[in-house]
Amino acid sequence: MTASTSAPPDLATPERHERTLAVAVAARAAQLQAASIRQVGDAVARIARLRRAVGAAPGAEPDVWDDTIGLVPRGELGRGDDPSRAETAAHVAMTLFAVHRQGKCVTAHVQGVSFGRAVRALSRHRGRGQDESEGVRRRFDAVLTSDEPEEALYHLRGLVLLLRDAQIALDYGRLASDLVDLWTPARADTLRLRWARDYRRSAPDQAADQTTTTTSTTDEEQA
Repeated sequence: MTASTSAPPDLATPERHERTLAVAVAARAAQLQAASIRQVGDAVARIARLRRAVGAAPGAEPDVWDDTIGLVPRGELGRGDDPSRAETAAHVAMTLFAVHRQGKCVTAHVQGVSFGRAVRALSRHRGRGQDESEGVRRRFDAVLTSDEPEEALYHLRGLVLLLRDAQIALDYGRLASDLVDLWTPARADTLRLRWARDYRRSAPDQAADQTTTTTSTTDEEQA
């Protein structure tokens, strides 16, 4: 990701706004996912546009506004030249969802599957008989300990690509809300603790039950 995705300090976000953001992102991801599975042309095209915007600054690509900035509650919209944390989180979550949904990965979004839980399933999947994969754990730790949004997003995108390959879903609405916390200094440590607990608490039969199925795709989905 580029430096343009960094989120500047802004006003504290009320918890109700975070819930609204999570619900809006989850609903849009579910809608686009379901429609694209049915090969609805508009949904397929919107996911392709979102995927192409993954490295762009929030708001920089007008053709994805409805599916990114348009999901942000009015109270969380930025007031200056830089994107707010919520605007950045919505953009990142939706564009990463589009990356996750590419190719044969049908179910990229599943409500209730936290990032920590999904990464634990991935770690076991790639562990080659071990309880966890060192490579996946290092990437996860890198997201947790990143000091700057750009660094966190670099590792987050790498994990989403691995989740896509392993056909493991996560909740993108929850991810958007979590990213607001990650980029809010007063709440970052609480978010890291929550992700770490989710990672450790996931039992093998629970963490692995959200693998997705495969299907054929159109040329536009592959774009």
